[in-house]
Amino acid sequence: MNTENMHSLYWDKTTHLKFESLMANFKEKFGYDAEISKMRNKNLEYHLNVMCAFLKSLKGDKLRVLEIGAYTGQSTLIFSHYFKQVESVDPFGKTNELSDIDDLDEKNPSKDDESDIRVKFEKSHDIIKFIFKNNVVELQSNLTHHEMTSDDFFLKYDDQKKFDFIYIDGDHRYSQQMRDYTNAFKFLSSDGVVGGHDFSWESTQKVIRDLGFKDKPLVHFMDDSFLIIPEKLL
Repeated sequence: MNTENMHSLYWDKTTHLKFESLMANFKEKFGYDAEISKMRNKNLEYHLNVMCAFLKSLKGDKLRVLEIGAYTGQSTLIFSHYFKQVESVDPFGKTNELSDIDDLDEKNPSKDDESDIRVKFEKSHDIIKFIFKNNVVELQSNLTHHEMTSDDFFLKYDDQKKFDFIYIDGDHRYSQQMRDYTNAFKFLSSDGVVGGHDFSWESTQKVIRDLGFKDKPLVHFMDDSFLIIPEKLL
């Protein structure tokens, strides 16, 4: 398999060889190639930049940002380019105790939920973590990563340290999204913005309805991100 240009940004030969070794070990252990894809192609990546530029126009670039769900760090890296400080949360395979694998939207998982399970519970999290570390952590001095579940993060983090923007793209199952968005507002500054990814997913739409977001100013972007804008900013 040619992985030379799959995920790397500025990797040297040694890092490439370590990545190749991880991929080979995975195939030897499980009998198939690890499937690790970019969550956004170049076009959708562009629209995430559009979202960041829009947010910057509203609130400037001195923002403290929290990202729930980093995966390989594609969005994390973009946030760190636009804003002053970024904290990311991703457990890389660990699960929230309150949402075990059978805890789905009213026990009737949508195809989106099932797809998310395949991504979040894939066996390749050591490879995903390696990509994230070498593409993002090693490059961005304004990034802090928390390798833990979002439940643990919100439980342990000092809620006096408010964020200006919180972006949620973690476990998309309904019960977990409800907790993540509810917790996010406790850690948000007075004129802060909450947003997320996969706006069109059934579980996300149900969260938007049940938390009353549909009655708030809401902007939807073409990469399926969305922002809930405080009226005072408009």
